[in-house]
Amino acid sequence: MIASIATAPVTAVVARRSAGPNRTTRGPTTIRAGRAAFATGHRETLAPPSPRRAMRRSARGGAVRAQSISEPPSKTTERAPADAPAAGDRFDWARAWYPMSPIDFLDETAPNPMKVLGKSIVAWKGEGGAWAVVEDSCPHRMAPLSLGFISEDEQIVCRYHGWEFGNDGKATAIPMSTDAKAEKTACESPRSCAVSYPVKEEAGLLWVWPTAGADAWLEASATPVATAAAEFGELPGEWGMVELPVGYAPALENQFDPSHAEWLHAKYNAESGLLDGAMNVAYEPMTRFNVKEGTMGAGGFTVEHGGYNAGNKDVSAERLFTAPCSSRSEYKDANGKRYLSAAILYTPTEPGRCLMFTKFQAHTRKAVQGAGKTKVTAGDRWRGILESPAKTAFQWYMEFVAKDPELCRIGLQHGVYGSGAYTLGDQDIQAMHGVEVAMESAERDWKKSYYLPTPSDAGVAGFRTWMDEHAGGGVKWADGVRDDESKMKPIAQRLERYERHTRHCRYCKAALRELGVLEERLVDFSNAMLAAGLVFGLGGAVVGQEGPTVVSLCLAGLAINATESVRDMQHGMKTSVPRRGDPIPKLW
Repeated sequence: MIASIATAPVTAVVARRSAGPNRTTRGPTTIRAGRAAFATGHRETLAPPSPRRAMRRSARGGAVRAQSISEPPSKTTERAPADAPAAGDRFDWARAWYPMSPIDFLDETAPNPMKVLGKSIVAWKGEGGAWAVVEDSCPHRMAPLSLGFISEDEQIVCRYHGWEFGNDGKATAIPMSTDAKAEKTACESPRSCAVSYPVKEEAGLLWVWPTAGADAWLEASATPVATAAAEFGELPGEWGMVELPVGYAPALENQFDPSHAEWLHAKYNAESGLLDGAMNVAYEPMTRFNVKEGTMGAGGFTVEHGGYNAGNKDVSAERLFTAPCSSRSEYKDANGKRYLSAAILYTPTEPGRCLMFTKFQAHTRKAVQGAGKTKVTAGDRWRGILESPAKTAFQWYMEFVAKDPELCRIGLQHGVYGSGAYTLGDQDIQAMHGVEVAMESAERDWKKSYYLPTPSDAGVAGFRTWMDEHAGGGVKWADGVRDDESKMKPIAQRLERYERHTRHCRYCKAALRELGVLEERLVDFSNAMLAAGLVFGLGGAVVGQEGPTVVSLCLAGLAINATESVRDMQHGMKTSVPRRGDPIPKLW
């Protein structure tokens, strides 16, 4: 498939034609088209004043205007510059913009810990409403600044000893100083400064340039983010984001292999385990898939391909990979009209993990598809009828009693009602993890490990060729980061959801907290009703009145049942491992 993401926004692939009355599409969940027109604006982060603007030629020729970023720090915060870029047509991993989070996912009231190229950083909304990013290490005793908080003056405060830092990383307060003069002297020392990094807010995302120093700020200000290279501009709608428990290379390979959807995300018969002919349309061998001539270079490359099943065989697509992170796909129908657009971004966070961002736009109703029909039994219908009052009460509670209904509403869409997207992500992760572990064990390059005899394999070969010829063969991690640990992860770690999405998203964290509060209230209510039932039962035995006892026990039973449902919801926002029964979920 094009991509899958286990968050509330949605994913999509080129639509398939129905194979018959009982047939359905398969693949990602239904796309939510969003606004009808393209987003034409962007937001910028400007602090302090005097933003620089510069022009830079893209790798493919057109002039791309760079957006303003925060001014470089003072020389007191400057560290030694990184090594100069290698000569020739070579991509420099440390000198590029990386997307770190949708702006809407970030908590504006607290530090937001992040990782890029193995380097721990922390972002917060600082002075003047501008986002700031520094190394997640206090220069005092190297405690994580992300454990701290944001002061009323919008400084990040280290929770260990109360040191405060401004947007540029410069220390502004050292509480244990003996007097004001000593504090001023210490704050002016370069050794008291946190390492700050260029940061930019654009296309609804927070971007970070993972090299520090004044030269880095100047270079970053003249460099466009990867999404700026898209021919048709930004896509409307909201970004989805997950952190995959697999590395950058297998994640990108999966994106350049669209035909895998015909098998990995197909519908299978629950009894026989074979492909369900009534639920799937026939696959079509890809006959056209190639790297566009003259596009391969340090800045990325472009691939062209056709369809891969009976429903999309007449569709053509072009995928623009802009190093290091952006894959922008434009699908067109047989008449050359825009059919589907997909923007997918990747950020290597640490060895064996990477962020993935997705956004889709359907240009025709034919490009909108669902994940397939689910067989509904008579028991399911009766269960739905019986549960509808409880569901209505739950919705009322979250809307009128919850602390922040809007945050909870979106969080529930991500983590509870959007659980089908998690299943698609789980399917991808199982395959990608297997590839990563096998490649690690083989200890030989992809050309010897992979056998790629069909045109459908050209995308994977193109990406691997770019890595070999223009990117040093793989991600160049930050100094001190070692990529020598086994990529093998237990099944529970591959299927967890909290680290994958929930902890990154303020909506999901708010919903999870509110579900915890509701669980406590339901437990207290059920205990109170049980106690009341005991009292009424003893009293009723004397006066011959059993009604209050029955009502109390019924209410206690309803509360206990509701508590279990709320616990299931919380569990579903933390992991795909079933709460009951076999801990390995059925993914097909």
